[in-house]
Amino acid sequence: MSVEKSDVDLSNEKGILIAIQNVAAAFKGTMDYTYSSWLQIVKWPYGPQKQPETKFYPSAFKHSVLHLNHSLDFEIQSQTDVNLALSLACNNGRIAVTISDCLLNFDKLALKLQRHKEANWIQKLFTDFVSFTLRHIVKGQICAEIHKMANQLADFTLYQAGLFMQDGEIATSIELTTDPVLTLGYIESWHEGSVSYKNATIFQKPSDIPVERVETRMFNLWVSEPVVNSLLFAAHHDNRLTLMLSDSDLLKLFDNGGAKTEPNLLQQMVPGIPMNNLMIKLESLRPPSLLFKSVGTILQASVSLQIEVLSSSEDSYTAAYLEMDSATLVHTSYTDSKIHLQPSSNHWSIKVVRSNPAIALDESEAKRYLEAFFATGGLEKIISYIEFYITALLHKKGLRYFNVTNPVIETDEGYVTIATDFGFPRQLLENFLRNLAPMTRL
Repeated sequence: MSVEKSDVDLSNEKGILIAIQNVAAAFKGTMDYTYSSWLQIVKWPYGPQKQPETKFYPSAFKHSVLHLNHSLDFEIQSQTDVNLALSLACNNGRIAVTISDCLLNFDKLALKLQRHKEANWIQKLFTDFVSFTLRHIVKGQICAEIHKMANQLADFTLYQAGLFMQDGEIATSIELTTDPVLTLGYIESWHEGSVSYKNATIFQKPSDIPVERVETRMFNLWVSEPVVNSLLFAAHHDNRLTLMLSDSDLLKLFDNGGAKTEPNLLQQMVPGIPMNNLMIKLESLRPPSLLFKSVGTILQASVSLQIEVLSSSEDSYTAAYLEMDSATLVHTSYTDSKIHLQPSSNHWSIKVVRSNPAIALDESEAKRYLEAFFATGGLEKIISYIEFYITALLHKKGLRYFNVTNPVIETDEGYVTIATDFGFPRQLLENFLRNLAPMTRL
């Protein structure tokens, strides 16, 4: 099968217009058929005398069945142009595809029998009759199959998008809330955005898409603030917002570029303890929240910082414990298949300080250590772990297969817009075609 050219246009009145030119297809196979007929054989059982006219002798008749089995190699060659007009609607959260126009123009549709190189007049009459019948039957069948496949593809697309928006027990519903809108430049759709975690679901209130928006890329996604904060709420309760560092990660975090003989900030806070016996645990005390502004994204969080002393000879203990609130302005970008978070400002305040009596760390000392930590790039180092986690999650969901190019992430009052060009992954289409047969529309 081959396709010479295909074009897609959007129309306010007619919907999605698809023109496919010169679809050439060839089918080869073997036709097995059986001819059966009842034959009546007459046998007179009473000798040569004349049969009486007034009597009926059923034993004089016997029936026999004639079977003729044949097989015939054949080939069907076709060339056609296809013109479609599709409309989209919301059907219980799914995309319902309706084909309003389906026009097929056959340039060629012929049946060839391959048993003989040159067909006789009976075979030619038979093939001409079958070819004529095929033109009328195939037109209706192809349009029906296109309608069925279009709806299966719509279901498959939403299903794959749903898998992308799900990880573990956290899932985001992308069911449609209303009919998609078709314009001359784009197709616009609204999705539910409710977030579920285990047996709980956070439903979203309908939000208006900003009136002033520019479709600069192939794909433009608008996400409201409540949807993202619902995901952070679920991530907090799923214990995903916890960072534990030890050994080489701890050395990297407190490496200030000074001489190796000089104690770093952590060793100054907890003197006399080797670095390989220390562990830091950083976790959220409550679900963090994001505020989308025109200047960037403000991350508000309440976190705890716990310094643990690990010992093989005796039980581990907590050397210091801090609680603090922070508000960080972050700019987000996506390049080289990685998420980049660039903090531009950070405001924080210490709420709780507790320490081991041997350390006697008070609030003023803790504040001084934290100021020195942030001044030497400590915040950027912590954020780098968040970048790594988000990038790994996106890779796990298969984003790298889409060949994302020219991505733009912009924030405004209450929402974030993600716009990008991309290449549709071939393996995803092959997966759809492999699963096409068992797929059914409920």
